[in-house]
Amino acid sequence: MTEDCQALMRAETLLDLRRDAEAEQRFRDVLAADPESVPALLGLGRALNRQDRHEEAERAVRGALALAPEHAAGYHQLTDVLCDRRDGAGALSAAESGLALAPHAFTSHYQHARALLSQRRPRVRDAYDAAVRAVGLAPHSPDAHNLVGLCLDGLGDHAGAQAAFRNALALDPLHTMAQNNLVATELDRGRLRRAAGLLRSAVGNDPQEKQLHQNLDVVLLLLVRRVVWSLCGVAIVLGVLLVTEAPWWARALSGTAYVAVLATLLHRVRVQLPRGVSRWGRGIWGRTRWQGRYLIGLLVLLSVAVLLLAFAPYPVAAGAGLVLGGILRVLGVLCVIGWIGAAAVNLARGR
Repeated sequence: MTEDCQALMRAETLLDLRRDAEAEQRFRDVLAADPESVPALLGLGRALNRQDRHEEAERAVRGALALAPEHAAGYHQLTDVLCDRRDGAGALSAAESGLALAPHAFTSHYQHARALLSQRRPRVRDAYDAAVRAVGLAPHSPDAHNLVGLCLDGLGDHAGAQAAFRNALALDPLHTMAQNNLVATELDRGRLRRAAGLLRSAVGNDPQEKQLHQNLDVVLLLLVRRVVWSLCGVAIVLGVLLVTEAPWWARALSGTAYVAVLATLLHRVRVQLPRGVSRWGRGIWGRTRWQGRYLIGLLVLLSVAVLLLAFAPYPVAAGAGLVLGGILRVLGVLCVIGWIGAAAVNLARGR
């Protein structure tokens, strides 16, 4: 075995270990000795793409294809890069070239399906047909079953999508994207605890996967939205007690009961989430969009207001109620929590 072959094997092993920067350097070492090494250029493209350096990755892969224009795997890899760059038209062109060169290869149909899904207007039905052909050619590929699930989810067949994701996991219990996509379908149904449990398992298997981190933010924001709604409800109850001049102990008892129930429910979700979620949650303000920050701001405002309404003396509680009512009218909170919360939680699905 030549020295270059050994170096390429070591670089591929580093890619498998997710040591992408080290793999990149190994591929560059090979290219320094042989600038026309097609395997090294393709390997460098994978290493760069996994570091989100998509433009550099595209240059490397196109360089390989310039040297080997009939290399179907090169077009498959170019499809990957262009999908990640959100260049739907380019991805479809590359996928069609790969399909023409290797029409009987599972990867050709798999990448064709991915490219069809990446269009500005996803061609989900055509993508589903291509993904089914990929499964027919490689029935034991978890990636193919996962892609069928993505297509079914896009077609609105959520039960079928879950079955496809579970098929992928039956073939590979550690398949990160199938776990992630199953989490997303559970979140779509509002099953927060089940989604949290699945997410805990997925993060344990692949703690570096970015889409899992994004969906962990989704879980936390959905949790915030539910707490905000509950705070609105208890604020109304406490407001009624204030208007009817109920005794202080009635308000305090209501507030204590609410806090106890909320703490219990939050704990049940919390124990299902990955370890370290508290540290992760502290950075969510910087990662989320303005809608998520709006929800977090409402959470703080309503929490303070509910504590005052429940436990403050009557004059202070009444003043807090008037201030809260005025702020909520200005914000139009009851009208916008739903759509702002929906906009804040952008589920990440992956191939």
